Amino acid sequence: MGKEVFQIILDNQSGVFYPGQPVTGRVDLELFDSLKVRAINLHFRGYANVHWTERSGGKNKRTRHYSSNESYMNNKVCLFGKEQHGEDSVKLEPGKYSYPFNFQLPQGIPSSYEATIGRVRYFIQSEIDIPWAFDKQTKRMFTVVNLLDLNTVPNAMSGASKTDQKTLCCLCCESDPISAMVTIDRIGYVPGEGIVFRSEIINKSDREMTCSKAQLLMTVQYHATSKTRSVNNIVNEIAHGKIEGGGTDIWMNEKLHIPAVPPSYLQGCNIIDIRYYLMMNVDPSGLGFDLNVPVEVVIGSIPLASIAQQHGMTVPSAPSQPLPPPPPGAPQGLYSDSSLPTNIPQAALAESALGRVNTKEEGDTDEITGNTNFAPVYTYYQWDKPDPNQTFAVQMNEGDTEN
Repeated sequence: MGKEVFQIILDNQSGVFYPGQPVTGRVDLELFDSLKVRAINLHFRGYANVHWTERSGGKNKRTRHYSSNESYMNNKVCLFGKEQHGEDSVKLEPGKYSYPFNFQLPQGIPSSYEATIGRVRYFIQSEIDIPWAFDKQTKRMFTVVNLLDLNTVPNAMSGASKTDQKTLCCLCCESDPISAMVTIDRIGYVPGEGIVFRSEIINKSDREMTCSKAQLLMTVQYHATSKTRSVNNIVNEIAHGKIEGGGTDIWMNEKLHIPAVPPSYLQGCNIIDIRYYLMMNVDPSGLGFDLNVPVEVVIGSIPLASIAQQHGMTVPSAPSQPLPPPPPGAPQGLYSDSSLPTNIPQAALAESALGRVNTKEEGDTDEITGNTNFAPVYTYYQWDKPDPNQTFAVQMNEGDTEN
């Protein structure tokens, strides 16, 4: 096959859709040489997948695989084939060809998410079936955003506080405790906001604390058929300096910016669960485990009405029809209907802070074209400018906790 242009064009150029929306576009093919073709097919695919491996055993180590899958859509259609041209194959002459398509997304499907051992992925893939030659493939990844309305999350406007302490051991002696308290005025936020918090760290030991950090911790649980794995990702952090023995460190109304991240719970997905925490971390010098004090926060897609009003925004009301059930363990009352306006005032679309991934699938050819280096996008409100000293590089701990 000679040089050609083969691509999937979406009418919605942002490539962002909501559950229940139609996805429309066309497959464009431009040939510079003639080409014999059996068919041009189109595949709409949406799924969640979890997979990781673990090594166990002594000298005779073995690798065990843990996995689970969910399918949200798996539809195939022939755009050009025997039904259209009546022959087993047809020679297409040089020129431009265009094949429109229209597909309805299912209701209630989860937001897109990409990580190393788990993902929720949506794409359209087209294939040119060529007799006696390698087929040509092109792929168009797109984002689904299942809107989490904070106004339907119980207690999202309420504050929260937590205190904890620990002692440090040195040989046979225990030190006096180090303690940390962290307080927030509300638990509900959207990407682009800053979490305003207060914290007091009291070091009653005679050991120096290297530093204290406020971290936005994203905890993801991946549920395989026989095991659950928990992974912690630090998506943002700010730090204070050392705390001398007997000293105190005060954080007073400081702000931790929330980058573009997927909404809490990943509603609609039963094998991946996402939670967020404002974590106060105290790091002792020398030997000793850190003191970690977490307070759970909820990150949504639609802001609290009272907060939106402060920025001149009116949040649309949710319709009165019955709500779908929330994901296991999530607060009751989560709203995931797709009929909210797609043009949410003041909400931009920002690429995931988790970064891009290679989305080539098993069976894809090496020559597949399209946007296979991909990151989903999420709603982002440009209300607060982040502190340039805050760290946005995601720190991923793939082996954190296993249950």
